[in-house]
Amino acid sequence: MATTESNEPRWSSRTQAFMWKASGVGLIAFSGWLTYATFVEVRRLTLTPPEVAGDLVVRDAADRLGHRASFRILLFTDEFRWRLNSFASLENGSARPQFTPEMKAVLNDAQEIICVGTSSEELPAGVSPDQGRRQEERRAARRAEQIAVWVRSALSKPIPVRKLNIGHHAPTGRTRDTSDQRRVVIILVLDHDNDTKIDEALRAAMSRESGRTPIFDSLLTQYSLASSRKFSWIP
Repeated sequence: MATTESNEPRWSSRTQAFMWKASGVGLIAFSGWLTYATFVEVRRLTLTPPEVAGDLVVRDAADRLGHRASFRILLFTDEFRWRLNSFASLENGSARPQFTPEMKAVLNDAQEIICVGTSSEELPAGVSPDQGRRQEERRAARRAEQIAVWVRSALSKPIPVRKLNIGHHAPTGRTRDTSDQRRVVIILVLDHDNDTKIDEALRAAMSRESGRTPIFDSLLTQYSLASSRKFSWIP
């Protein structure tokens, strides 16, 4: 009577058979985890909160020594921008925004957070241009500080929060609504090398994208404290 040969592989021992099958199961499990992790990473960087009008990720921007950092730059909607338009709102905190769960999740996913303060070209009445510019630069600093207070209130874990004072917008010589010069910008540091100079890498990131994102060109060239080699950070 003929015997039927099995197509199953012949193992020299039960232990070897078990280990081979276990490694196969492990490979399948790892592949599944890798697929899930990739999905989570993509979703993390593509989910734009409703507060945000502009959302751009800039990867691997280098400082002068080649150390790299990646940033996510969030430009907020008009609904959030108007909250910083009045001096009273800054002083008494009456316009404190309520961040959505999506926004809180994005903030809590960052390694560091940079809050940007700006001031429009308008100057206080009855002062010289130089004095008015200095006053507006101080106002821009208060805006950065107020945004930082709001951001910290939305965090559920310790994350470094930096405050960047871009300064006073250069005069345009035109009569116009200047609210767009008081942009609400929050920059997330997604990752960075250990020795990266964030100041230099951020400037490189904004310069690299300024051609297709005009707000970056404006922030780098149209404000009084951004044109120097180093940004003006608030302690």
